[in-house]
Amino acid sequence: MGDLKSILTSFHVQDELNPKIWDNSMEKMSPKVRSRLLQIAYEFIEFLKVDIVVSDVIMTGSLSNYNWSKFSDVDLHILVDFNQFSKTELPLYEELFQLKKTIYNDKHDISIYGYEVELYVQNEIEAHFSSGVYSVLFDKWENKPKKENIKIDLELIKNKSKKWMRIIDGVIENVKDESIDEAKQIIDKYKKKLKKYRTCGLEEGGEYSDENLVFKVLRRNGYIEKLYQYKDNYIDKKLSLKESSTNIGGNFKTDLENGPKNHGSRKLGNWQSDNAWDIFAPPNTVVNSYTNGTVTKIRDTGKNSGKIFGTQVSIKGAEGFPNIFYTHVKNVKLKIGDTIKVGDYIGVVSEWVGHDTMTHVHIGLPYGEHIRSLLKNSGKIFTNKTSTDYNIDSNDDKKNSENPVITKGSEENTVITKDIKGKDEEVNSWLAPLLAALGFK
Repeated sequence: MGDLKSILTSFHVQDELNPKIWDNSMEKMSPKVRSRLLQIAYEFIEFLKVDIVVSDVIMTGSLSNYNWSKFSDVDLHILVDFNQFSKTELPLYEELFQLKKTIYNDKHDISIYGYEVELYVQNEIEAHFSSGVYSVLFDKWENKPKKENIKIDLELIKNKSKKWMRIIDGVIENVKDESIDEAKQIIDKYKKKLKKYRTCGLEEGGEYSDENLVFKVLRRNGYIEKLYQYKDNYIDKKLSLKESSTNIGGNFKTDLENGPKNHGSRKLGNWQSDNAWDIFAPPNTVVNSYTNGTVTKIRDTGKNSGKIFGTQVSIKGAEGFPNIFYTHVKNVKLKIGDTIKVGDYIGVVSEWVGHDTMTHVHIGLPYGEHIRSLLKNSGKIFTNKTSTDYNIDSNDDKKNSENPVITKGSEENTVITKDIKGKDEEVNSWLAPLLAALGFK
């Protein structure tokens, strides 16, 4: 992430337009720069592989104004008459242009004197709020910028930026348990909110509006990219199939060395305990004890889906072992007061109806303790056994009479997989035309 202080100090008005891009004496673009930008635009138009009516090629953004900085990029827009497309075709072409833009910018690393070139297909009638717009095609200013004496409340911009950063972090944290469709809807909702936030600021206050400057902060410090890329990364993880083990030593959600992100704000035994690890394993995988101790609590919700489900077993440590609890297990045969040793049977991993690839055991420890210290007993813990090895009926869920407890596990750095059973004929019905438009055969 970019340094916030450095970003904020970049919001000042320069004495002149960037001399690498502009011939300030002539108040025109450098001929060398203009020639290269036209070449880039031509290559991009060829890459689109669509017969389009181009009305202009413009450069806009901070490098076409007095507010340029080291964070600026070359915003090169291809203006297109979208009236050439029918109403039914238009949404498809809009999405196609967006995809092509993303692919092209990702595939190429083009810069003008160190400033990255970003290409974009723009509807010629689309409202544009930049006070600096230069026609690269016709070599003239469409909207000539004026140097203004602007006062920017940097403290206000910083506070508003931090608020949005917290919102984005919260969105990412909250979608980690959701299905693909639910995660996409939540992320898209906040992408639209952020876009509307900036657009309203541009309409009312122009480029130096608080909203636009906050957006620039979020873009320059990586938070825009963080929000936009998370959806793709999340989908990739959900749709991937990875080699898996049948033992309880699956992928840790949290960094094994550093531990959970936040410690100590919730006491041990709370289902939302911060000092906890989620360890993935298939349903009905045996969970053996990590410690020696005495069973102090057994609670069962009677549920098999959602964030609150399965049985929780709490054990008071003995012989130097810490207190510990296990959540999201079933077929527990223990009772309160039982003495237990390392490797003894606790239960098996519960199913999670509707989220069968997310099954795991949630293991909590007291603040200051770390699960890695217990892995010395991995030979007894990770036995690679399932419920059938213990002659346990996977449907035989032990019920307990105590009240259920609400829980949420530690959800850091989840590795999630999903078995996809696609139907080729359904996919091809909508995918084939799009691939053809993208130039794939």
